[in-house]
Amino acid sequence: MDVSDLEAAFALPLAEDTSFDTTLVGVLATLASFATPLAGVLLAGYVVRLVRAGDRDATALPSFDDYTDMVADGARLSAALVALQLPAVGLATAALPGSGLSLATLTYATNPAMLGLLGLSALETVGLVAAGLAALMGSYLSVAATVALAREGSLAAAIPVARDIAFDRSFIGVASGVALVGFVAGLLVSLCAAVPAVGTALAATASFCFLVASATLLGRGAPNASALGVDASRQSHAGGVNSGSAESMESA
Repeated sequence: MDVSDLEAAFALPLAEDTSFDTTLVGVLATLASFATPLAGVLLAGYVVRLVRAGDRDATALPSFDDYTDMVADGARLSAALVALQLPAVGLATAALPGSGLSLATLTYATNPAMLGLLGLSALETVGLVAAGLAALMGSYLSVAATVALAREGSLAAAIPVARDIAFDRSFIGVASGVALVGFVAGLLVSLCAAVPAVGTALAATASFCFLVASATLLGRGAPNASALGVDASRQSHAGGVNSGSAESMESA
């Protein structure tokens, strides 16, 4: 993944081959996701489609069509993302029982300055730090799971692929780049939302553009775990054949 991939990803919504209707529907779906999680499931399915298209170096945005499959992909991805964050939520709840701690407040509460202000004990502090680390690991695995689901299409088949991707060192740089794009997106969307009258529309447009960019970068930059697995098995098979040939020659 390099600067050219970043430029191409951000240019996709305005690409000549991209239909204006696709961009419009994407912005409207993002706008609706501010009010209802159902639209968020649809967008999650579109993320899967974007990653899949980015894996093939697409030159235009994939269309919003075949909504049944898109919602199914979105439901699978949403379930995986929630499952991967459950350990963090469990640790945070155990550290602060009865506090109703959410992932949104977890990052704020684990700030060292806030730990002192909250008057937490050493055990509670350790629990919150562990929850923060679990949330970070869950986020990293969530990115790997997104790629795996886009490639395999089912949760069961995606598990070994996600594991291979997550343990590939080159994927750390890709995930970090996507996280950086997400961080910048959060800042820009917040600024857009503060604009009077048209802030919500601007925020939805910016959110969709950054969603396209991050998902496309993820698809283009993620290592091809399936191909690596095939190569490894081929090398293992070749090694076995060569070893067998050598033993045959020695016995002869």
